[in-house]
Amino acid sequence: MDIDIILNEFASPQEAAELSTLAESYGMRGVWSSSYGDGWDPFMTLALAADQTSSIQLGPLAMSPYELHPIKITNALHSLNQMSDGRAMICIGGGGGVIQHMGMKRDRIIAHLRECLEIMNGVSADKTLNHKGELYKAWNYRLAWTNQTRPQIYVASNWPQTMRLATKMADGLMTSDFCPALMAQRIKEIHAELDKLERPRDSFKISNFWAWHIKEDADASWFEAKRELLLRGYLGEQYFAEFLDPDELKFMREHFDDFLAAWRKGSDQIANVPDSLVTKMLENISFVGGMDALDNAIQTLREFEAMGLTEIALRIHDEPAAAIRLIGEHVMPALRKS
Repeated sequence: MDIDIILNEFASPQEAAELSTLAESYGMRGVWSSSYGDGWDPFMTLALAADQTSSIQLGPLAMSPYELHPIKITNALHSLNQMSDGRAMICIGGGGGVIQHMGMKRDRIIAHLRECLEIMNGVSADKTLNHKGELYKAWNYRLAWTNQTRPQIYVASNWPQTMRLATKMADGLMTSDFCPALMAQRIKEIHAELDKLERPRDSFKISNFWAWHIKEDADASWFEAKRELLLRGYLGEQYFAEFLDPDELKFMREHFDDFLAAWRKGSDQIANVPDSLVTKMLENISFVGGMDALDNAIQTLREFEAMGLTEIALRIHDEPAAAIRLIGEHVMPALRKS
């Protein structure tokens, strides 16, 4: 199983280039740049890394046709692909934080994604694309200046209907915050869809966005993890039901505002919520703790790999270079031995 790194939305092009170079030195597969309404543009963020690296793949995560027309997404992707000598990739999703900043509401998500993928898949240097969609048009569209291999296109989604679309029209799927039990079920569903399509299973990438908080300083790790806990599946019941009992799930739902208040303050103090529950949640939906947490993290990654995950996308937070070194020096050698 390959390792990808997800940078936060505040990583500048200079920092992204440094971190991408560091990740490449450890043999990591890819670097994703997060797309948020108030962050750096992910294509711009990765432009310098495209010039300063030679093997690592680079991609925005996740772009949405609600926020940018598929033609503009495709142009930017192929520009990054050209700059990186064919190492670009992208995750396309239904939109999240960006469209909230824009005051938009999502509707007909599958239709938007399908037409976006039709345009992205249909463009080439050799043929002119005319796409007369219900939602998006593309007339006389041809990227004559491209001469690299086609970028990899992933769909970012946790939902079955979008997963089925991905197996038909994309190179891979990235879920987020799927614990091993949830991931195992989704991989079975993906494989069943691929078999129906008579598509080889090894032609389709399966990834999972997973929070990495492990640090040499365990207290700093727990502070960071508690501060970010709201973002783990946005506390959706389905992501925690595998390891919380019904009363704990009910309590979590009832105290959503307390989790939200901690996140807004950037605090590790989640009022009115027992620390025992917070610990249980974090230990099952992220990697958290000091150096003694590495063995359990490696074992979880081996479980993901055994069930069919082709790569894991580790979201790093504070002190990203230290996180990459920790993963590169401790996790990757262990996975290579397994």
